[in-house]
Amino acid sequence: MRATRTFLATAAVLAMATVNAPASSAQPLSPSSYNGCVHAYAQTGFSGPDTWLCSTDQECHYVGDGWNDHIRSARTQDGAVNVELWDNYDCSGGSITVDPTGYNSIGAWVSAYRVIIVH
Repeated sequence: MRATRTFLATAAVLAMATVNAPASSAQPLSPSSYNGCVHAYAQTGFSGPDTWLCSTDQECHYVGDGWNDHIRSARTQDGAVNVELWDNYDCSGGSITVDPTGYNSIGAWVSAYRVIIVH
């Protein structure tokens, strides 16, 4: 039982430091490979553990179990895209739209994201 807990704790830490890519994606795991990304942080002020939430489409995507309700600040990589952060996993409920200036302080509610191409 102790080994299982150690494995799960290690997996949780690793999950918070990786790019979330679709399982079928053959693309390199870097923000430049996607149509749009949001840089999400576990603490306010764009600090703490972080991840890139990226998408090649404008569909709704769940942030993943490791980040659900744990994003506290976020900003996009450039002005060509905005990213909506949603309250519920299916992009329903309340939302905010994140741009390069970002949100310095977000409450414990983000569950999904959607990339919006600005052009």
